[in-house]
Amino acid sequence: MLNRISSSLRTRYVKYGGFAAVIAIGAIAAAILLNLIVQMISPQFDLSPNKVFSLSEQTLRVIEAVKEPAAIYGIWEPGGEEIRAKEIAERYAAKNRLIRFEAADPDLNPGLMKRFDRNGKGIPKGSLVVEGAKGFKVITPMDMYDVYYNQQQAPQVTGIAIEKRITAALLYAGAGETPAVYEITGHQEAPLAVQDALERENYALRQASLMQTPIPENAAGVILNNPKTPFAPAEAERLRDYLEGGGRLLALLDYRSGAAESLNDVLSGYGLRFDYGVVAELDPNYRFGGGSLFEFLPAMQAQDIVNPLIENKTPVFMPLSMGVSVSDIRRRTVKAVPFLASSDKSFLRTDLNSSAQEQLPADIPGPITLGIAAVDPEYPEDGKQTRIVLVGNAMFAELTAQIPGNLDFFMNALAWITDRPEVLSVGSRSTFMMPMSMNQLTALIIGLVFVVLIPLICFVLGLITWLRRRHL
Repeated sequence: MLNRISSSLRTRYVKYGGFAAVIAIGAIAAAILLNLIVQMISPQFDLSPNKVFSLSEQTLRVIEAVKEPAAIYGIWEPGGEEIRAKEIAERYAAKNRLIRFEAADPDLNPGLMKRFDRNGKGIPKGSLVVEGAKGFKVITPMDMYDVYYNQQQAPQVTGIAIEKRITAALLYAGAGETPAVYEITGHQEAPLAVQDALERENYALRQASLMQTPIPENAAGVILNNPKTPFAPAEAERLRDYLEGGGRLLALLDYRSGAAESLNDVLSGYGLRFDYGVVAELDPNYRFGGGSLFEFLPAMQAQDIVNPLIENKTPVFMPLSMGVSVSDIRRRTVKAVPFLASSDKSFLRTDLNSSAQEQLPADIPGPITLGIAAVDPEYPEDGKQTRIVLVGNAMFAELTAQIPGNLDFFMNALAWITDRPEVLSVGSRSTFMMPMSMNQLTALIIGLVFVVLIPLICFVLGLITWLRRRHL
């Protein structure tokens, strides 16, 4: 009996079967081991186009700079977590041991809720609270997303702003300071459409009348939003004195402004000016959805304000733009960098009474510069540096709710003039899909590939297969 069993175990089938069993057991063991290693390492790769699931380099630098304990509280009940907010907050805590994340049930922590409820209106469930050594900031669920409200349709989420809000709140909680930005009034300026965004980014927006008083000394920056009437000589002198003392100016003007010439007088010492007219774009690749000549997406050129937009491929929509320019005749200490421009096929229409669709002799041929950033001096010895941003468009700021890139551009420009590099690159992760555009060569290549090349390859493979089977 034992001999039979022994001889049967030496048969070819048993040997092959045993070998196969050993291989199977080894494969299962390897799979289990690999799974345990993966769970321990937890590798993650963000393959989303806008890196929605990754922290930006600027945020990582802000996290690294945290030297005092900070906390991020998730205000929700067990099982009612805001998953995306929770995941992003946990990434902050994982990068610096001084930052902790904690879920706080509002019903079980009334003392904590009372401490963070400044106005007595309550903290909405789903909020995040960022607390540091110098203060705290509440981020409500509505603040975590960029939302476009349209009367004809339901609200649409156009961007994820959780990281942007947490980073800004972390900076505020660590420093406890709110830069004051002054909006110049008295010239029929339109109210800024980004006041909520300014508050979320820790800016205090105030108003100043140059006719009554000089610009306050605590001004981190000044905004001119398309003034309709010119500056009086006394106002122009006060603005000039402010800039000469290291002031910061963000000027948004278009063809509707009546203050361009008086402002050009102030800017002449820096070689900067606004050029009256409306930019027409003949290149369909620049036009917004192939629409009007005067509604287009300008090209961006490397500069700190637009570098994050270039990196994230976030366009800026600027309809009815006016040109800006920099002269070679300026102080040698002034460095001016154009960063927005139309195409070579564009032109600046100077006669606004003309409805011609083609370029006229009086029009200025493109490319037309739409945005310039200037500093004076480039390397200050006493710490005082004048910073000026000119944008030949004011309407873009009215479209920040519809076009996420417009809001990011405005906030980046403000961060640049106020010298806040820590918030410059942390923008919303856009979920907004712009109309696709391609030039004629690209369209021709794609058409040839799908209409000619792919069918031809299929035909050739089919012919080869038929000929081989025919001779079997």
